[in-house]
Amino acid sequence: MRQFGLILVATLIACGSAIAAWKAYPQPQLGFIVEFPADPTTSSANYQTVLVPSAKAHIYLLKEDHAIYVATVVDLFDHEKEGANLLGEAEFNYTMLGDVTGTTPSRVEPGRAAVWGRIITVDCRRTKIPNVTGETETARAWFKNVTGVECPDRSRLTVNMFFNRGRLYLIQGMNLPTKGGSSIGPSALRFANSVSFFAPDGTRNAADNVR
Repeated sequence: MRQFGLILVATLIACGSAIAAWKAYPQPQLGFIVEFPADPTTSSANYQTVLVPSAKAHIYLLKEDHAIYVATVVDLFDHEKEGANLLGEAEFNYTMLGDVTGTTPSRVEPGRAAVWGRIITVDCRRTKIPNVTGETETARAWFKNVTGVECPDRSRLTVNMFFNRGRLYLIQGMNLPTKGGSSIGPSALRFANSVSFFAPDGTRNAADNVR
């Protein structure tokens, strides 16, 4: 019993340390905050779709052995009234990456400050059969452009997506497959749900400081 107790305590300490290692990375110039377990790299890309001929995308990327975390923010001020269509287009591209295992409305911030979006989970596989020839390849090229990475077969991708004040936010956590074949774990969902937004005046909601 004593040995079991010591193992349990050690496990709890290790888990606590792992949780504590995550920290917020505020990006006030882009209007959002997201949490990473370590410092991400930053880059930019040219966002191009049927609806968007050209727009700047800001990419924050962190790769770990078991997971990949990518926050992508696209400047779409010229398309500010097209938020619903732009979210729908992005969601469709995600569905072309594999098998959708879940999709539901998502909300960040309480009350009148609420920002509504969508959260989608996809088990990636290259053999996804599209309705129209070429859709799968187009979606994979789009994903590589907005993240800088591929979504390997048997990876589980969780995306929290929003359109807020002229920007498209794609908060993407990917659990990579293990040798045993499993890609299920808490890290991707934790990352996707860590996003919050600055108010128009640059302040933060008090609820964001409670984790």
